[in-house]
Order: sequence, then structure tokens, then C-alpha cells
Amino acid sequence: MIVPEVVTGMNFHVAAYGRQSYGRVNGSEASPAAQRAANHARYETFAAEVARDGREAKWCGHFEDVGISAFSGVERPDFERLIRECRMGRVNVIIVYNISRLSRLEPTDALGIVNELLGIGVTIISTTEGVFRQGNIMDLIHLIFRLDGAHQESKNKSTAVRDAVKQARALGGYVGGKAPYGRKLRQETRHNADGKPIAIQLLDTDAEQAKVIQRVWWIIRKHKNRAGADDTATTDSRSVPGSLGSIVAQLNADGVPTQGTDRGKKTAGGAWHIKTLAAMLRHPQLAGFATEPIYEPQKKDPSKMRVVGHRIRRDDSGAPIQAWEPILAPGDWFELQEWLDSRPKRKFENRTTALLTSMEALYCECGRPKSANNAARPVGGSYFCSRPSGTKPKPGEHEGGSYISRAGVDDLVARRIFAVISSGEDDPETGDILAAAAQRYGEANESPERAQERSALLGERADAARALDGLFDNQARYMATEIGARRWQRDVDAQTARLQAADAALADLGESDVPVLPIDAWLEHDLWPDDEGYDPIGPGSWWGKASLNDRRALVKLFIERIEIRKARPDEKSRGNKAEAVIEPRVTITWAKPAQRAQQTAA
Repeated sequence: MIVPEVVTGMNFHVAAYGRQSYGRVNGSEASPAAQRAANHARYETFAAEVARDGREAKWCGHFEDVGISAFSGVERPDFERLIRECRMGRVNVIIVYNISRLSRLEPTDALGIVNELLGIGVTIISTTEGVFRQGNIMDLIHLIFRLDGAHQESKNKSTAVRDAVKQARALGGYVGGKAPYGRKLRQETRHNADGKPIAIQLLDTDAEQAKVIQRVWWIIRKHKNRAGADDTATTDSRSVPGSLGSIVAQLNADGVPTQGTDRGKKTAGGAWHIKTLAAMLRHPQLAGFATEPIYEPQKKDPSKMRVVGHRIRRDDSGAPIQAWEPILAPGDWFELQEWLDSRPKRKFENRTTALLTSMEALYCECGRPKSANNAARPVGGSYFCSRPSGTKPKPGEHEGGSYISRAGVDDLVARRIFAVISSGEDDPETGDILAAAAQRYGEANESPERAQERSALLGERADAARALDGLFDNQARYMATEIGARRWQRDVDAQTARLQAADAALADLGESDVPVLPIDAWLEHDLWPDDEGYDPIGPGSWWGKASLNDRRALVKLFIERIEIRKARPDEKSRGNKAEAVIEPRVTITWAKPAQRAQQTAA
């Protein structure tokens, strides 16, 4: 940038200004370059004109703002610097390509700065629209018309864009901008209700990118229920098979192209990142659903909005609108969302080796989940209430911490389970527990087709539940008008019906083809039951030989919830953990058959 001098005598100190509303994603600045060339050519013509009158025009540089709209009202740094130069008497001629480069605001808002410039003797030259000088009323009127035209052009363009988006969406077009990962855009002409041709964008599947997404889901699904001891002794998520960290590391190691690399944008050659991959897997378009963006204010500038996700568009019955060919089956996508929701919220969070804290079944009497210390050790340590330190207990809750021996609780739970396994169905309660375990065992070992059906139903149920949550969260907005209240009730009824239909279908699915539990395998032991030293969960037993993951899987079949109450003063160990009281403090809620559980809930 040339540093201008103070204007003296009758000389002209000329600066040019250029603006482009947005930075092109491929880095192109053709529009500003064209403006610079035109503005400088106009300067040379102006310099030649004033030279004939014995005066001199001096070039003071080109000011420009790229990626900032003059319609937005957002501060333009170079424009503000140019105005400062004019106010300080170092520039008295401004050249712009056209007046719209200065402002697209309402004329009454833009005239303030224009009047000031003209008032301090600045001449404004448009390379396409002429010269505007101080003291010439016709120039001022002409300028007002030009400013008004620029403003109306911007308004009309915005209205046209909104109308085009509505029409494209009504005709089944994609209006989300760039194609998301896994897709490519295809243009097609369709006709609106008036018979006019409308060009819309459709999403086709990008075969190579779709394979990447399907591969990622295959890896996650393979490992998501296999978090064994070997996966848990590290704080580095890149070393945990099936985690997003390890998948990202593998994608980068294999040289799998990112979106930017494939499409030649600014991020060409960029690497995969966990946050990017997680956002990609969240997009409902993977399941072929029609979507609309979710906006929230930017943190730095709340007046601006940013896209933070995508919401599924639904039909009148509340069901997702299927708009595109699925890359992942809808049931798989919903299952993937559940897995993403269950991921540790803290970066590089340790994964515990404790038996009971990994299945959302172990709770304190106050309702909070139990955590485990000594997480990297396979035995020892305690289960403790997860209430944050310093949190004041609510009325009726225990004071202070609540700890219990991990080994003691694990041993008690395992022995209770094997007592049920070995007792057969001698009483109705034991029979119900075994029936529920058989149902769960069937779900974990059913055929791919049946698993897909169950996954789709669970996804349908979860989607309906989420939709209901959203409706109740926004109830006040609906209730502002009578029409809104009726619509709210209609939507609630539709989602409730979906929820009930999914529950009924899941119940039917759970009642048929229940497999036989492998009880004989669980009771296998190197010793006969009558031999001295026989222990159903001791050395030589199935439990004694089983991996941590297999033990967890068995517990999940039989246990619904385990609740631990705080020890009373007379139950504390006094330093001898072998004498610590365990059994009276532990309440086990056993699994119930799906049909019985629904009747109980009803």
C-alpha cells in the first residue's frame, strides 16, 4: 500500500476501492482483480485529463475488502482506512468500479458517509456510472438513485434466492450448498406448478466416498461391543480399536482423500480429524433423509449465524422424509448415532477395566452412576458415587462419599447370576429372569436380517422419542397462537403413535424365535461340582477363564440395574477389607422379559 501525502494546492490524490462480497472457496479473486484493473485504468484517464489543465493526479494506492458484504453492515477494515485518509486530507478522489462497491445499505444509511465525503471536498468517480462532485445537486440526486438501486438490487437478489430455494426444495432438490461427503451434485430440470422449468440440484452417491463411510461404520460396529482389557490401558484414543481416533489415524495412514483433496478447494491435501469425521457421521443424509440446517449465533459475532448441524425433515405423520439413496441403512445410521452419543465426553478419557461401570447399570442410591478408581488395574479399588466433589446433597441424599469394594461387588453379582443359571426354572421369578436373558441373548446373536429389522425399529423409536423431546422443549413457542397449539398437539400425537407402534413391533420381534441359552457351556468346569475346591466362578470355571468383555456380556444378559447404598457406621471395614459388609448394601434388579416389562411399566 502506498502511503499518501497530505493534499496540497490543486493537485489530486487518488485512491481506489474494491470489494467482493465473499471469498471464493478456491481462492480466486477474479472480481477484485477486474475491479483493480478497471479502477487503475480510470485513474490513468483521469490523470491525463487533469494534466491538460496543468494539474497533477497522484496515485495513493488501492484499498479493498474481500469476503465482506457491503449489505451486511459489518465493518470493512480497508474501507474504514480509506475514509480516515480522506478525513486527514491525504485523499481527495475515490475511484470505485460502481457505487454498489461502496454500500448496499438503505440510501438514508449510506448518505451519511457520502455527504461527509462530498462535504470535505472528495470527488467520487465510478468507472461505470460517472463522476459525483461537491456542490452539484444533480450529482447528488444521481448518487442517491444509484445507492437506492444498489440497495434494491441486493434486496431483490436475496428475495429471489429465497424464492428459488423454496421452489427447488418443493421440487425435491437439494438446497444445502456444497454436496456433503459421500455425495456429488447432479443438475436436473423439473417443472413447477405453473409449468415453468426450474433447475435443481440432486444428490447422487459418490461411490468411492460412500465406501469410506461404509468402511468406517463396519470398523465401529465390529469393535463397539468389544472393549476388552487390552483396549483400556491407554489414554491415547488412537490406540483403541474402533475409536474415532484410531479410524482417523488409519485413514490418514492409508492416504484416503479428504473432501478437500477430492474437490480441489482450500483444504486440498488436508488430513482427517476426529471432529470432522464425527460431524460427517452425524449427517442424516447418510441414511438418505431430507434435511434442513440448524443455525446458532456465532460466539465472536452473535449477529451472524453458523450451521451447527442438520435436522431431519419429516412428513405430516412425523416420519423422516426419504429423499436420497441411503449410504447407510436407516437402522444402521440410528445405531451409529446411539454409539456417537455414548462416546466419552472428555478428550482421551480413560476406559475403565472395572466389570460393572461400562454398561450403564451400576448406580448409587442417590441415582448417580457409580464410577471406579484404579481404572488401569484389573482388580482392586472401589466403586464410588460420581457426585462431584463439593456438590451439596439434595434432601434425602447421602452425606459425603459412598465407596464399596470393586472385588466384593463383582464377586457378589457373579455368584448371584450363576445361582440363577444353575437353579433352572424352579420358580416363576427365576424363570422370568432366564426368559429375559434368552431374549437378550437372541438379540445379540440373531441373524443379520433380524438384527437389521430390530435396529431399524430401535432407530425409529429413538427418532420418535427425540422428536417428542424437541416438541416439549419448544412447547411455549407453539402455544403463542391457536394454530400453533393445534399443530403442536397434532405433532405430539403423531410422534406418540410412532413410539407406540415401534414398541409393539419390538415386542412382537422379541417373542418369536427365542434361542436356548448356552447354560451347559457357562457351567463347564475343570472339576466336578462335588469335588473339593469346586467354585462356579473360580479357577477352572467358564467365568474364571472368560475375558473381561465376555464377563460383561454375560452380566448384561441377566442384570437390569445394580444399586449401591452408602455404608452405615457399623458396616464400615475398619481397615480390614475382607470384613467389609457388601451384600446388604447391594440391590440387584434382574432383567424381565420384554412383554412383562411393558405390562409392569403400564
